[in-house]
Amino acid sequence: MQQQTVEDLAEKEAEIKEAFEIFDKNKSKSISVQELTSVFRSLGYNFSQDEIQSMVKELRHTQKVEGADDRELDFDDFKNLLLMQEEKAKNGENDLRDAFDVFDRDANGFIGLEELMMVAKSLGENISEDDLKGMLQYAANAFNQKDDDKDKAPQINLSQFVEAYLK
Repeated sequence: MQQQTVEDLAEKEAEIKEAFEIFDKNKSKSISVQELTSVFRSLGYNFSQDEIQSMVKELRHTQKVEGADDRELDFDDFKNLLLMQEEKAKNGENDLRDAFDVFDRDANGFIGLEELMMVAKSLGENISEDDLKGMLQYAANAFNQKDDDKDKAPQINLSQFVEAYLK
């Protein structure tokens, strides 16, 4: 796991500050929950207003701040909310990597038909070899497997696995 340097953290804080200032349109030194929807969309998240409100409540709970305004966030709140979401995303990526490793039994960086069959069987899934092969072929085609690879047994790598899972 790569550790962040003080410079990295300072740069990250500067980027968060810049984003905060862009979305603090009325220069009130706070961002409303409604404005957070635009902020998160610009960062690639697609949260509903209810999800954002829930995140703010979770932030307030972790801060143990009684009676704090759940409709407005100052810079520190905004920064903590973004860092909390980043940590959740990182944990989700780690969970997907762990799941991939369960499938990738020979640890070659790919999930192939035999590995998928073994996992399906161990989970008690009654899926035919043809169906599993079709699933892998579909995934391989979706990720533009090269024409000269078409005769090989289909397989997917970690990034393809993550992308397929998130679709």
